[in-house]
Amino acid sequence: MPFCPNCGVEYRQPDNFCNRCGRALPVAAGRESPVAAAMPLELPYYLSLNRIFFMTALTFGFYLFYWFYLTWQQYRDYTGREAYPVWHALTLLVPIYSLFRAYAHASAYRDLMRDGGIPGSIKAWLAVVLALIPKIMSLGALIASFRPEALTQDSAADIALIDAGTTILVIALLLHLQSNINWYWYNRTNGRVRSARIGVGEVIFAILGILTWAGTLANIFSESW
Repeated sequence: MPFCPNCGVEYRQPDNFCNRCGRALPVAAGRESPVAAAMPLELPYYLSLNRIFFMTALTFGFYLFYWFYLTWQQYRDYTGREAYPVWHALTLLVPIYSLFRAYAHASAYRDLMRDGGIPGSIKAWLAVVLALIPKIMSLGALIASFRPEALTQDSAADIALIDAGTTILVIALLLHLQSNINWYWYNRTNGRVRSARIGVGEVIFAILGILTWAGTLANIFSESW
């Protein structure tokens, strides 16, 4: 295995940046890495905790899918490792496999921080627990919604409380992970990290969330609805 010319640690050939010191690595066989060549001095990877909080609440918790996609894309572009952000996010729809992907996601950033000597508090098992609890709560709400004859304004309010609790748990998961990831990018760039731009997917999830919240409130306050 080759060694980083800056700190001397071994690295895998596909990697573009050293996991310990964060410096750009030499390219094998004289070929320029398109990722390393295009990497700006200021990485646009920062997601503020306020943004995470409000977008997750606004989107009814659906922001989790976009967050998995975006942060996995950042991981792929920064490390140069093989990763598929879209499929990674879609695995959240798979009942059991999604827990493994949540663990892998948290573990990947935990390992980046550990290998780079950056202190962090990412716990992969916590990501699994927090990803599991919303699924259980959502299942209860889904079962109740399949009984339209029993759906009243009171039961709609109960379902809304379950959904709100699920959203809070998703927010807790994302804030825990993103605070560590932001700290990693800050240290890797010596503070030269800027906010990630708002993508089209983020806007779409926001619209879907608003419509979902509107339907939920209509169930509670409108008997005819």
